[in-house]
Amino acid sequence: MEEGLHHKLTGINSSLPYFLPEVILVGGIILIVFVGLFNIGKKELLMRVLAAVMLALVLYFDIRQWLHEDNVRQLFLDMVTLDRAAILWKILFGTGGLFTVLMGFKYRGWYDKSGEYYALMLSVVFGAHLVAMASNLLMIFIGIEVISISSYILTTFSFNKNSTEAGLKYLLFGAAASGVMIFGMSWLYAFTGSLAFTEQSFLEMLMKADALPLIIASLFVTAGLLFKISAAPMHIWAPDVYTSAPTPVVAFFSIVPKLAGFAILVRWMLVIKLFGFSPVDWAAVLAVVAMLTIAIGNFSALWQNNAKRMLAYSSIAHSGFLLIGLVAFSELAIQSLLFYAAIYILMNVAAFIYVSYLEREYNIINIKDYKGFVRTSPLIATVLVVIMISLTGLPPTAGFTAKLLIFSALWDGYAATDHTMMLYLLIFGLLNAVVSLFYYLKIPYFMIFKEGAHEGKAKKLYTIENFLGFFMVLALLILFFKPDGLMRMINSVSFAF
Repeated sequence: MEEGLHHKLTGINSSLPYFLPEVILVGGIILIVFVGLFNIGKKELLMRVLAAVMLALVLYFDIRQWLHEDNVRQLFLDMVTLDRAAILWKILFGTGGLFTVLMGFKYRGWYDKSGEYYALMLSVVFGAHLVAMASNLLMIFIGIEVISISSYILTTFSFNKNSTEAGLKYLLFGAAASGVMIFGMSWLYAFTGSLAFTEQSFLEMLMKADALPLIIASLFVTAGLLFKISAAPMHIWAPDVYTSAPTPVVAFFSIVPKLAGFAILVRWMLVIKLFGFSPVDWAAVLAVVAMLTIAIGNFSALWQNNAKRMLAYSSIAHSGFLLIGLVAFSELAIQSLLFYAAIYILMNVAAFIYVSYLEREYNIINIKDYKGFVRTSPLIATVLVVIMISLTGLPPTAGFTAKLLIFSALWDGYAATDHTMMLYLLIFGLLNAVVSLFYYLKIPYFMIFKEGAHEGKAKKLYTIENFLGFFMVLALLILFFKPDGLMRMINSVSFAF
C-alpha cells in the first residue's frame, strides 16, 4: 500500500513541471484575491495590470511548451494529457483572455469588486486549460464546472435586475445541462468500469455495450458539451446572458468557454465514433445541430436593433460554422476548425471592443444610432467596416479564408464519404453566409449612407482598446494575404483518426 501511494505521489510530483501555466493561473487567482483584501489607491488599475501580467505569463509558458514539447505526456495519473493539440488550444484561451482583460481597461462597471472580477476571469481560463487537456471523464466535468460556476457569477457583474435575472437563468440551465452530462457519464462508467475515456480498453468495452443505452448515454454527454458552445437547441441561455452581462464579459464568454467546449468536443468525438462502428450517425446528428444553430443565430440576428444583442446571436451562428469541422471530422476539417477559432477570436473581440467603445464614448447602443458616424470618426468607422466584413466572411479579410477552409473541408468530407447530410449542410451553410450579409452590413450602411446626430469632433483615439482593435484588424488583413504561418503551426498538430 505504501509503495502504491509512493508511486502516485511520485507521478504527481513529476507532472508539476509540465503544469506550470496552470500553476501560474492558480497563483494569480490567489494573489488577486489577497491584494483585493487591502484598501489601497488605484486598486482597480492594479488588479487589471496583475490579471494582464498573469495571462501574459501563462501565454508565454504555453508558447514555450509549444516550442519545446513534441511528446504526448500523461500527467497526474493519466487524468490529463499534454499534447500539441491541447497546447494550441491553451494558447488560444490565453490570447482570448488577455485580449478581453485589455479591452476592459476603460470599463468602469465593477468599481470595488475588481478583485473578484479578475479572479473569476482567471478561473475560467484555468477551467478551459483543464478541459483542453482532459483525458478522464471526471476531469472534463471538473473543468466544465470551474468554467460554469465562474461564468454564472460574472454574468451578474452589471449589478442590476437584468444581469441578476440572466445569471439565475444561466445557473438553472447550466445546472440542468451538467446534471444531464454527468448522468450520461455515469452510464459510460457502468459500461466500461473506467473514466479514462481515451484508453483503448474504454473503447473496447463501449463497443461491447448494448446499442440503446450507449446511444442514450453518449447523447446525454454530448448535449452537456453542446450547452457550453451555445449550439441549438442548447443555446437558449446565450441571448439574455450576452445582453445583460458587461460587454468585456460578453466578449470573454463568446470565445474562451465556447472554444473550451470545442476543444473537448474534438477529443470526445474521436472516442465516441468508435472507429466508425458507433450505433449513432454522428455526422448526421451534428449536421442537423449545425444547421439549426446557424439558422437560429442568423435569422434571430436579422431582427435585432441592439448591436450587442446582434453580436450575441451572431456568436451562436459562428458556433454552427465551427461545428462544420466536427461534421466533416477529418484531419483537414479539425485543422480548419482551429484556424477558424483563431480568426474568430480576433474578429469577435475586435467587434465587441468597438461596440463597447462607441457605447461608452458616444452613447451608441442601437444599430440606428450609428447613423453618420463615418463623418465623426472616419478611422474608427473604417476599422469597424473591416471587422463586419470579416465576420460576414468576405475578402480581403481572414474571415473569408476561415470560411473557405471550413467549407472546403466539408466538401472533401462529402467527396470521401458521399454522406448526403454533408452536402445539405454545405448548401445550407453557403446560403446562410449570404443571410449574414444583411445584418453585419447594417452597421456600415447606417454609418456611411445615413445622416446622423454624431457630427463633430471625434473622442480620444489613443487608448489601449483602440490600439488593440487596430492590431486585430491589421492581423485580419495580413492573415488573408499570408495565412501560411498560422496554417503551418496548426498543421503540425496531429490527430489520431
